[in-house]
Amino acid sequence: MNVNNKSSVIITLFFALLFIKLDYAFILKESNNLKLLQRFKKRCQNKSINSIRFSKKCHSLGMLNNNEISEKKNSVIMLSNSSKFDYNKIENLIVFGDSHSSVNTNFIDMSYSGNSHSRGKNWPLHLLDFNNKLKLLNFASSGAVVDSNIAFHRNNTIDFLKQYKLFYEKTTFEKKSLNEWNSYNTLFVIYIGTNDIYHINHKCKNEHSIFCTKNNKSVIDNINNIIDIIFNIIYKLYNIGARNILIFTISPKRYILNNYLKNDVLNFNNNIIEKSKYFFKKHSDINFIIYNTADKFKDIISNCNMYKLKNCTNMWKLNKEDNLSDYLWFDSHLTDHGNKILAEDINYLLSSLNN
Repeated sequence: MNVNNKSSVIITLFFALLFIKLDYAFILKESNNLKLLQRFKKRCQNKSINSIRFSKKCHSLGMLNNNEISEKKNSVIMLSNSSKFDYNKIENLIVFGDSHSSVNTNFIDMSYSGNSHSRGKNWPLHLLDFNNKLKLLNFASSGAVVDSNIAFHRNNTIDFLKQYKLFYEKTTFEKKSLNEWNSYNTLFVIYIGTNDIYHINHKCKNEHSIFCTKNNKSVIDNINNIIDIIFNIIYKLYNIGARNILIFTISPKRYILNNYLKNDVLNFNNNIIEKSKYFFKKHSDINFIIYNTADKFKDIISNCNMYKLKNCTNMWKLNKEDNLSDYLWFDSHLTDHGNKILAEDINYLLSSLNN
């Protein structure tokens, strides 16, 4: 081998060794950075006094995530960074649900009388009082369930599936029914499931049975099917542009006061939250707000006087000599006063998200 070839080999080996060393150093540094990041994450999860000095670093660390999942009192918040939620820009309030949200809508022209089980206003109309920029399109129907083929209600035909169909027809062919809606100026609200939980716990005995289920599936299987239908509709809403979704967890009065159907209600609510989180991870441009009605009602019951109520546990309809405005419950529904408290809390929550 001549001198020139030897020199070439030596130079090649030198640069090869140098490249390997630099590559190892880079990997080592990357590994150390990863360990450092994991250590900071662990320390940021520790909310002890000794960790306060890391608050700024923890805040910066949190900004690494594209989207944000957080918890506020009575709610779970999932906000997108690509589709900013701005309550000040919300013009349309589109509501799906049952008697807890119904305003007695005429589904031909979408006008409404406002009549409800509260003997006053339900929460959507009170919310309009707190935010008079909103235009209401309310598809909620008294007695509604998610799918009447699962939870049977002989006297009701407008389940959630049909409510969505009505909405689609109104917004596709009759856009004059509401402000020109888009992904950013519209809030969709879903408050349904209370009737479903009661019905699926009772088997239909004959053709005259009401408030029951006709199938032989377990309660858990029926709950899972109901939740799947809810999120199939949410997916349809998403595909036509919905980006702001407010979902109420359910809280039948019987559960709040007597723990009746407690496990089924908790199962339903937990399912809603987990499905929402999964949907949120798959679709980074949606905003989910899960409002926990059960926790809010418990708070009101525990602080009855603070909310300027005198009776938060009994139904007014069983003692009609008292002042209705002193009661939280009319029957298994909130009174007008109770609905106003609920709407005020929701308005405060939505406003706080702008901060």
